[in-house]
Amino acid sequence: MIKPIFTIGIPNATQKDLINIQRNTTKQLEGYHVLVYSYYSDDEEIKFECFYEKDFNEVKFEELKEIIKERIK
Repeated sequence: MIKPIFTIGIPNATQKDLINIQRNTTKQLEGYHVLVYSYYSDDEEIKFECFYEKDFNEVKFEELKEIIKERIK
């Protein structure tokens, strides 16, 4: 079975932060390939994207975003 790719963009994150978030999120989302990246930004907006639209709807995406936001705070 093909796993969807779930990406998380963390503003201004350190490498240590990225490693911890990657490790923790991968454990929580076993059915996904998880990619965590840092980007420069003046705001604190966390970016989420999922690539595998065939079996993924907006409701599940919103639920996953909330889970991840809670886990990385």
